[in-house]
Amino acid sequence: MKKAGRPTVEHKRDIEIRFRVTEEENERIEKLAERMKINKSRMIRNIVLGDIGDYEMLANIGVLPIVKKAMSFYDKNFKNEDFLEKMSKE
Repeated sequence: MKKAGRPTVEHKRDIEIRFRVTEEENERIEKLAERMKINKSRMIRNIVLGDIGDYEMLANIGVLPIVKKAMSFYDKNFKNEDFLEKMSKE
């Protein structure tokens, strides 16, 4: 008789990576995951793994320093604004 339950997956996620965040960071993560309608683990996995490819590509074509400067500019000038909320209202 066939075993009931979830189907087996080819690439099993059985390695756990843990890190600590502040209460504020956790709230930000939870809000973003809620907006994206996915759980926190999936959202963090998408960000981390997506960013790896993005950074490698930017480093390979030589634009990483420009992106870092743009991110720094954003942090200094717009960090406390909620652009997703602002855009959804417009």
